[in-house]
Amino acid sequence: MFKHYRVLLAAVRREPARHGLDGTFASTTAFVLGLDAGSTWNLLTGFQEWLVVLLGRGHDLTWPVLVRHLAPGGWIHPQTDRSDSEAVTTLYRLLNEFLDERQQPAGLAAIFRNYQEWLATQSWYQFSPPAPDQLN
Repeated sequence: MFKHYRVLLAAVRREPARHGLDGTFASTTAFVLGLDAGSTWNLLTGFQEWLVVLLGRGHDLTWPVLVRHLAPGGWIHPQTDRSDSEAVTTLYRLLNEFLDERQQPAGLAAIFRNYQEWLATQSWYQFSPPAPDQLN
């Protein structure tokens, strides 16, 4: 399944205008969100969690915001032409890396396991199962 999306993403990256895009981070993000919707929300499953582990923070942020944090120079608001271009380049790079990892045997399971391990290291994340006497 991912091979088709990779080919399409590579074509869009080369010639965004040919696909009705202006090449900005906003239009590229909208396009990728559309691809995800067209895959019944399967294409990007685990992407946000993978990015959180990569960044080491941001569990409460959406993947487009995480990508902007991972772009050279980090979060810049408002975006300059240069930071926008770098965010687009970073998005394509991260999507390729994510899809490489996701396509590995048990790749999605590993992504969620890594995310769970990251969560367990956070001081604010305290998950304790209920005591047996608290279960109905």
